[in-house]
Amino acid sequence: MASIPEFWEGGPHDPIDVEKTWREFVKFIGSQVVEDLVPEPRTFENADFLFPSASMVAELKEIETEFDKNTAIREKFLALLERLLAEDPSWRPELLGGAGIYPDWFRGEFIRLFRPSLSRVLKKANRQIKSTKEHFGITDSTGMLIFVNDGFTGLEPHFVRMLVCDILINSYSSIDCFLYITVNRYVEIQGSNVPRLLWIPSYSDRAPDSLVPFVDDLGRRWFDFLEGKIGKFSVSVEEIPKSNQGFRTIFSRAIVLPGEKS
Repeated sequence: MASIPEFWEGGPHDPIDVEKTWREFVKFIGSQVVEDLVPEPRTFENADFLFPSASMVAELKEIETEFDKNTAIREKFLALLERLLAEDPSWRPELLGGAGIYPDWFRGEFIRLFRPSLSRVLKKANRQIKSTKEHFGITDSTGMLIFVNDGFTGLEPHFVRMLVCDILINSYSSIDCFLYITVNRYVEIQGSNVPRLLWIPSYSDRAPDSLVPFVDDLGRRWFDFLEGKIGKFSVSVEEIPKSNQGFRTIFSRAIVLPGEKS
């Protein structure tokens, strides 16, 4: 089981190169890598991929480091603990024999520590998507950020999605679809002890209805392609209907564990 909340510490396959694999996938399905279309010297800050059938531009951002190792974030976190202990001097984490129950205010303040770091990622992606759409003359609201979380485990997946969607409500209008996926980092799903890979899109109100089935189908094709890279999946696509949090579809696939029969 996962010792990091909602994350597994390891996985059943060796890590793969995410950017290289996505480039191969995009070409395999007949879409295009922007750098191949517009070689250097480029006059604009480009996004990564162009999906002509949906007039969609996508930028891939792979999060490989822990934001919470940042000195400023650590200092603010210590300040939160000091406030917590000032309010309840008897409080102790579970590792030190306490109940480990945090007050209601703590979780919201903790999540906000990561807002600036995530905002920087979103700001750059928004700029790249916007300039690439302008270069190709695309006016539809079809910009997508592919957020590959293989290293940031300081926040559980649902908190990252919630925070990013909150940021995108009033900012970065070129990102119409935020796609949260994992490639080398396995995730625990409630009620299951099988490590899973995620594909979770969420959309702005600007996004056309046609973007939803396109991204859903893209997810199915991605998992099919990935299976050829890392081995046969033991559980096929699991689709979870739209929840009250605004996430339309969640795909996950379980990987065959070492020693498990396919």
